[in-house]
Amino acid sequence: MPRQRHQRCPACNTNSLAPSSNPAIFDCRECHGLWFEDGSLNHAIAQQHECIDQYEHEVHLGPALRTSDRHCRRCHVPMVHYQLLAHYSTEIDCCPTCDGVWLDKHEVDQVMHSPKIKQALTDLNQSVTWKSWLFQFLTAMPVEYNVKPHRTPWVTRALVALCVLMFGLGALSPEAHEWIFVNLGLNSDTRSPSHFVLQLLSYQFVHGGLMHLVGNMYFLWIIGDNLEDALGHGAFLALYLFAGVMAALAELLLFDTSQGPLLLIGASGSIATLFGLYLMWFRHASLTFMIVVYQKKLAPHWYFLIWSLINLFGMFTSQGGVAWAAHLGGFALGLMLGYLLKDYVFRKNPLIAMLNRSEAVLQR
Repeated sequence: MPRQRHQRCPACNTNSLAPSSNPAIFDCRECHGLWFEDGSLNHAIAQQHECIDQYEHEVHLGPALRTSDRHCRRCHVPMVHYQLLAHYSTEIDCCPTCDGVWLDKHEVDQVMHSPKIKQALTDLNQSVTWKSWLFQFLTAMPVEYNVKPHRTPWVTRALVALCVLMFGLGALSPEAHEWIFVNLGLNSDTRSPSHFVLQLLSYQFVHGGLMHLVGNMYFLWIIGDNLEDALGHGAFLALYLFAGVMAALAELLLFDTSQGPLLLIGASGSIATLFGLYLMWFRHASLTFMIVVYQKKLAPHWYFLIWSLINLFGMFTSQGGVAWAAHLGGFALGLMLGYLLKDYVFRKNPLIAMLNRSEAVLQR
């Protein structure tokens, strides 16, 4: 069989474009971009997603932007730059004559994930409603707009259930409440090293009042599922418990024991670490903030900036009864771990990585 002559690549203008294992898809041996004959890109996208039988990328394209300086490999006419999706500004080259498509190497993954990107952006760009306004007005809790996790958040649910169970046991009698506080809360006067280590873990599941419990569990519920999905069940649990230990040590380090022993309870320090992770990995998400009666979707960095300022104010004005150092120490730990683990998490979760790119157009 005669060897097929390579064709000219639309991007690098070298004679390095050759058929791949699929005869309707051509691969450039130099720049590693891909040429898709009419219909072959739709077939490739559908094969990438088990839940899609047929796909028509043409229907979901954003606006035509301008004439490209690249030429169709078949028709030799100038191609046209189209925005991949209405709210995702990656540009792809389409032939106006034969409907062939050229993708640069860095565009391939984004195009193959475009059905998921479109659905995610639809979820992220939802407008606030009267229901969300009423919920936040009555509870003072934010409403989250984020992608839906693929995994069932079993660890998050178990952590919430354990905290609720511990609170319920303490409510049975004053004696049970006192025993839980003394033995499972973190007490700086604890003399037994093994008991102290146990308390570094157990204090995270003890809460002092109903609103303390509800506030912590709500934030754990709304952001824990996404983080557990990104990390996996085991890694999420290990990181959550480690965060609680480090937050407690931060509070012990800065607490003035001359005024009496420290008794630390609650999941706030662990959840503050989750805030830092969430900020680093889910910048595309939104959390609503209410100013008197005006509800506004905010990017996580704005929301947690306000939260951090409140905690700094509380710490420097010495307002008692709240573990400000545990909150801020946990948040700082979350930012550091989020930065260190970001590449790993993005490789493991390509959709999260793509939604963090500047090409994602977010409406807040």
